[in-house]
Amino acid sequence: MNLSYRMTASKRPHIRDSLMRHLVIFVVFTLGLLILPGCFDSASDAVDSYPGKPIKVVVPFPAGGGSDSFVRIIQKAVRDEQLLAQPLVVINVPGAGGTIGSRRARQATADGHTILCLHEGILSSKYAGRTTYGPEAFRAIAATGQSNLVVCVLEDSPFSNLSELMATAGSQPEKIRFGMAQGTPTHFVGRKLETARKENAGKFRYVASGGGTKRFNDLIGGHIDVTPFSLAEYSNFRENGVRAIAYLGAARLPEAPEIPTAREQGFDVIMRHVQYWWAPKSTPNAAIDMIADVLEAAMATGYVQNKLEELKIQPLFLRDKALRNHLANRETDFQDVALVTFDGLPNLVPWTLALTFLMVLLAIWTSFHRKAPSPAHASKSAWTTLTFCVGALVAYVLAMQIFGLPYAFATAAFIPLMGRAAGARSWRTTTRLVVTGIGLGWACSLIFTKLLVIDLP
Repeated sequence: MNLSYRMTASKRPHIRDSLMRHLVIFVVFTLGLLILPGCFDSASDAVDSYPGKPIKVVVPFPAGGGSDSFVRIIQKAVRDEQLLAQPLVVINVPGAGGTIGSRRARQATADGHTILCLHEGILSSKYAGRTTYGPEAFRAIAATGQSNLVVCVLEDSPFSNLSELMATAGSQPEKIRFGMAQGTPTHFVGRKLETARKENAGKFRYVASGGGTKRFNDLIGGHIDVTPFSLAEYSNFRENGVRAIAYLGAARLPEAPEIPTAREQGFDVIMRHVQYWWAPKSTPNAAIDMIADVLEAAMATGYVQNKLEELKIQPLFLRDKALRNHLANRETDFQDVALVTFDGLPNLVPWTLALTFLMVLLAIWTSFHRKAPSPAHASKSAWTTLTFCVGALVAYVLAMQIFGLPYAFATAAFIPLMGRAAGARSWRTTTRLVVTGIGLGWACSLIFTKLLVIDLP
């Protein structure tokens, strides 16, 4: 009995030492992850030599689309007029109505070398519940170019004007098939038309139909009855049996005076289509101002002016206070017909901190089980290790997704923690794991971002 007590007592210093080692490792990693990124952010604020490398413009739609064509017009003007010391590089990141590309730009390093060009889709995605963020998650740089949508039907459609269309939508709810891309401005056109009149409000049957070309094919094929197009799309499609019944602008378009506005027909609906330029939230002011200056100079060139005229885009340019006021008004427009109630970004930080703390305790507890004296304990230890590994992986992803922790720093912490869970105990092994994590994190970061030009979190 005394021998057993002495053996147990002899383990206490070892347990205290092991506990202290784990706590020291955790504190060092935590301080490093909090302090080092801040040091690099401070260094990035020195923009005297900005831009020091090509500026990537994320276009969250496929190549050849309206947004992509617009950005490439600006890109050519910047290159031809030598408005920037470094080139603009267009990065197409299509998918999910622009949300994949916007998320990638939002998580990019805030040094002014990654920006986003995205129209009202940034608002419609937010108020359709497809994203939990909107303009407030970025720094707005400028608004460049404006056009308004047109509501179109087939040439032989029974609806000769918007009033007839909405009368049918009111008397026969969900009979009219409204083609749109889910969560995009085309979707909100239908929502605004439905609520434009309190009496005899209409109700469409919404049909998810994708981009402009897809909606045109569905309209011609008889799968939808009505859909909105941009002016450029309408110009391309009108010779193929498409007829416009309403222009969603404040006044008739001089280039197409035959199209009455929705307001003229008793529906106070205006849907603008503006190309906005965004930067990650903490991008320095100097970088924002320089990019805005370049965009303003590009918009004033003869080449861009001519191209915008061809595409029937008004040469709008807004920045600073005028841009902030414009965005506030646009946000109100989408709030009025929101598909979801948006009360701000979900506060997941406490849950993430709690999860991280529990995983640290689990890692310390797991380290005491070096040898399993029985199969039952072995099974328990295996499940504990597996739980810790899965939890560490979740925390690894959340740290980059929620806190915006750079990939290199997150990887430098993740590999040693996984090594400890796998059974690494000695200081020598831990040191090797730390060195491996730092080396692998920075090496992968450099390979992906510099060599393959792929953005990491």
